[in-house]
Amino acid sequence: MAVEPTDVAAVVLAAHPHALVVAALGTATSALRLASDDGPHLYLGGAMGSALATALGVAEAVPERTVVALLGDGELLMSANGLWSVAAYRPANLVTVVLTDGLYSITGGQPLPVDPCFADVAGALPGLTAARVSDGGNLRDALLELPRPALVEAVVRTGSRPGPSPFVDPGTVRTRFTAALRATAAERQDTGQEVVTCTADR
Repeated sequence: MAVEPTDVAAVVLAAHPHALVVAALGTATSALRLASDDGPHLYLGGAMGSALATALGVAEAVPERTVVALLGDGELLMSANGLWSVAAYRPANLVTVVLTDGLYSITGGQPLPVDPCFADVAGALPGLTAARVSDGGNLRDALLELPRPALVEAVVRTGSRPGPSPFVDPGTVRTRFTAALRATAAERQDTGQEVVTCTADR
């Protein structure tokens, strides 16, 4: 079995409706745009290999919010060392969701040079939990039940391409995501918590 990438994004949003989502370029951004109606997420339209590291930074800056890194298997293959960083820092608010189809979809569907087995790799690292799923029900259960930091590898249909462009205007992305972060900062001030100033605010 396998699921559509957009369905994966929709389950993520339903399970964590107040999460800050960092989406990698390509299918991950297209799927999230479609599932969220262009919600105020951090779309990395041209920064291949940086989504997990970016999400780790966001998770550290805003520890009271759930942060989801939504990325493809080709993207994570370029930055798999980031899993060791997550295992080292162990952010309790970070969930990584990997869209796995074994292909570099955005560049023409070339097969990955290795079989994706990211759940196995993450599960072998201390401090990380992981699961591999192939349907929406198991995906939702994993998102809600796995101790964090967690990695969920979702098997998606080969060749499935969501409709919206994966390339989003960087200025628009920055403005909308910064607004989401400022809303969090305002909540912190109301509760007397320390406010972290993000680079985008400077």
